[in-house]
Amino acid sequence: MPVDTYEITLLVVAGLLTVVFAWQLRPGAVIRPDALRDTARRAGLAITPEVEPVLIARIRSRTRGVLVGTLIALLVSTASLIALPESPDGGIWSGLMLIVLTGLGGAVGLCVAEFRSAFVSLGDRPRVARAPTPRRADYLSTVDLWCGPVAIGVSGVALAAVAALILVDPDDALSDASIPSLWWPGFVLWIISLASAGVGRILSTRLVGRGQPAGNDMELARSDALRSWTLRALVQTPALGALCSVVVVLTSVSSAVTPSSGTGTAISVAFSIVPLVMGSVGVALLSMGSRRPPHYLTRLWPDVAAELRRGTHGVAAPVESGRP
Repeated sequence: MPVDTYEITLLVVAGLLTVVFAWQLRPGAVIRPDALRDTARRAGLAITPEVEPVLIARIRSRTRGVLVGTLIALLVSTASLIALPESPDGGIWSGLMLIVLTGLGGAVGLCVAEFRSAFVSLGDRPRVARAPTPRRADYLSTVDLWCGPVAIGVSGVALAAVAALILVDPDDALSDASIPSLWWPGFVLWIISLASAGVGRILSTRLVGRGQPAGNDMELARSDALRSWTLRALVQTPALGALCSVVVVLTSVSSAVTPSSGTGTAISVAFSIVPLVMGSVGVALLSMGSRRPPHYLTRLWPDVAAELRRGTHGVAAPVESGRP
C-alpha cells in the first residue's frame, strides 16, 4: 500500500496539537502570570485585589472550556479531512478547515463556560442587580453584529460567481482540471459557516438572557467584558469561515488554470490578489477597533468609557459605579 503523505502529515499535525492542548488541560496547570494583565488590557479595566480571585476562577474555567472545545473540534475535523478527498489547492483547504473548526470548537467551549458561570454561588454576599437587562447590541458593536451575515452573504455570491466562471470556462482555461473538485472544498466550509452562524445566534441570544452573579460593580463590569468576548467569538468565527471558503475556492481555481491561456493567467493573478486584499481589509478593521474603548463599556458603563478616553493608559480606574 503506498504511503499517503497527506494523511500522515495531517495525523502528525493533529497529534502534536492534541498533545499541546491536553498538556494545558492537566490538573496541575496554572494560569499564566500575565493572564490578568492581558485581561485588564482587553477589558479596559484595572484589576483590584478584591476581584482578582473571582477573575482568576473565571479565566481558569474559560480556558478549560476553550481547550476542551478545541480538542473535540480537532478530532472531528481531522477525521473529516481524512474521510474527504484531498483538494487541489496544495493543502490550504486542510489548514483552513482545521483553523475554522477548532475556532468554532473553542467558541462553543467559551459559551459553555459562560453558561456555567451563571450558576456560581456568591455565598452570603449580596448580589448586584441592574435594569434593564443588556441586549446583544450592548456587547457587540455594529461591525460584530453584521460581520457574520455580510461575510456569509458576500462569500455566497462569490462562490456562485466562481461556479459560473468554472462552468463557462472561457478560453478553456480550466480544461485540464476536474471542475467539481475546484468548488466543493470551499462550499463545505461555507455550509459549515452558515450553520455555525445560525447556532451561534441561538446560543448568544440565550447567553445574554442568563444571569451574571456579581457581588459588586467591579465584578459585574468584568463579567460584562468576558461575556462580550464570548459573544464576539460566536459571531466572528463563522465570518472567518465564510471568508476562508472563498480563499479555498480561489486558490483551487488559481492553481488549476492553464498557464498558456491569457484568460487563465488573468484569472490566476486576480484570484491570487483577492485573498491578500481580504486579509488587508480584515487587519484594518481589527486595528480600527483596537484603538477605541471596548464597546461593552460604551454601552453599559459610559462613565468608565469616558474616563478611558480621557486617560493615557490602556485601562481605566476600578469601577465603583457608573451603571446606567
